[in-house]
Amino acid sequence: MYAIKAVYDGNYFKLEEPVPVEGTYEVVITFTKSLKKPQEEILKYFNSWDEDDMHCITEIINERDNFSLGRTEI
Repeated sequence: MYAIKAVYDGNYFKLEEPVPVEGTYEVVITFTKSLKKPQEEILKYFNSWDEDDMHCITEIINERDNFSLGRTEI
């Protein structure tokens, strides 16, 4: 039996570790805890920043959210 960490975003699972097996396996998925994205906490302060700051922070959040998309090693 192997355990692999992943994050479920409501639509997809993003693996945080490489899969140590090949072939077809029966899988049991266990949801252990809800993750509140720390980046979302920052959004409540947007009214105190100018538009350039907001754009920069939004880009950073999007880059982090999409970090594992298309990565072949995961």
